Amino acid sequence: MQTTYADLLARLQEDAILELGGTTVLRERSGRKYWYAVQRLADRTVERYLGPDTKEVRARVGQAEKAKGDLKQREKQRGSLVRMCREGGLPRVDAQTGKVLFALSKAGIFRLRGVIVGTHAFRCYPGLLGVGVSEAHAVTEDIDVAAFHSVSIALDDRLDPALAEALKRIGPFVARPGLHRQPTAWRDRESGVLVELLTPNEGPDRDEPLELPALGAYALPLRFLDYLIHEPVQAVALYRSGVLINVPRPARYAVHKLIVATRRDSSAAAKATKDIEQSAALIRVLAEDRPDELEDAFVEARARGPAWREAVDRGARRLPRDAKAALGNAVGQYVPE
Repeated sequence: MQTTYADLLARLQEDAILELGGTTVLRERSGRKYWYAVQRLADRTVERYLGPDTKEVRARVGQAEKAKGDLKQREKQRGSLVRMCREGGLPRVDAQTGKVLFALSKAGIFRLRGVIVGTHAFRCYPGLLGVGVSEAHAVTEDIDVAAFHSVSIALDDRLDPALAEALKRIGPFVARPGLHRQPTAWRDRESGVLVELLTPNEGPDRDEPLELPALGAYALPLRFLDYLIHEPVQAVALYRSGVLINVPRPARYAVHKLIVATRRDSSAAAKATKDIEQSAALIRVLAEDRPDELEDAFVEARARGPAWREAVDRGARRLPRDAKAALGNAVGQYVPE
């Protein structure tokens, strides 16, 4: 299943570039280099952001240029791989969530560095890690998308259509009432699915939504989120012929859940328990297969200051005994009871 999933992911990465059409070029912006797909449309030229000039992005661009075959045929082949993954037991995406992720992907939200966080990201880890995780089959409705405010300002590209319009095209999504004039979440009145846009609170604590120009919407700022979505990885949501999304690195997700669990109030005890369960499930796997990644994520979080260190340690103490021992072995540090 891991091989099939990896094949599906590679095909989606190639096709995401092919579907944009045009030619791929390297541009320099503010002293840094970025890849764009450039296409001539009538009397204008459209440039769509592909990613920074990293080894991984260069490889994807190179593979896309070598890829051959009709896009419809390639989509059909991807559909077969998705069915194989689902039949093999990897967590599937329900129809309504799949429709939302597909619409957001087509509008360009993941190409523009949006990251799926929360349980929908967690459900992708069995395929990425090649291990069965029972907690990943839990039912969830909310879809949380996070993006950096600074990145959204810097990108020379925009979501098309804007977030609210993309959601309205697939269902009766309405803005959720909030304390502020600018909405940061939208709910489908028929299915109940909630889509919320988040962004790291990178400065002094603030409650007011921040505008993300590249996404054409406002986002709710949250503490500790910058750590979670730093250098995300690509994954596949198993819907139709597959949806290419961005998710946090598994080790960062595991450590971040330790922090989040300690910050929920008593009315959200069930969510705090789920946080610890998800963290424990990943720690058991990562401590065995990727201990260096787990150690790096753990050490970095604790090194960010006293508040971070206290939150990580409090969360770690709530882990089940076996996960606590696995974490201690991976990071070379005893986790107290």
